Amino acid sequence: MGAIMISMDIESVRIHPLTPDDWARFRDLRLLALAEAPYAFASTLSEAQARTDQVWGQILTARTQFVATVDGRELGTIGGVPELGAAHVVSMWVAPEGRGTGIADLLVRTIIDWAAAQGLPTLRLEVSDGNGAAERLYHRHGFRRTGALGPISATDPRLEFEMRLAL
Repeated sequence: MGAIMISMDIESVRIHPLTPDDWARFRDLRLLALAEAPYAFASTLSEAQARTDQVWGQILTARTQFVATVDGRELGTIGGVPELGAAHVVSMWVAPEGRGTGIADLLVRTIIDWAAAQGLPTLRLEVSDGNGAAERLYHRHGFRRTGALGPISATDPRLEFEMRLAL
């Protein structure tokens, strides 16, 4: 069954940061993302389901996580983690009904603006090999492959490649 596209004006999209107190909202959105697009993430749904409430709060303490909403409905998310003088883009996802609406572009622009405001000169991220839609999204915003390629994790041999954007 295909996703139902929502009718919306891109101007109706609101993007705002989550706080550690928003851990339950982030947890629910992340579990939805992992269930819907397991191919796109290094972590798994079962790993995320096993996290305690405290861990979810700690995740939001260690990163800046944005959420995109339309009429109060959460349709996407993207996170940024400062590390070694750069920003690592994490947890990017848009609900199927929000794809093709411009939400993904707004989220990527938001994380680029966040990194620039933090004085971080570079953003980096990983894309699972074969996820052409994600690569095209990031490429539109200036990210380029670095040549780094490796397994998603020690327990997941699928390949992912790194992309970077210099600000």
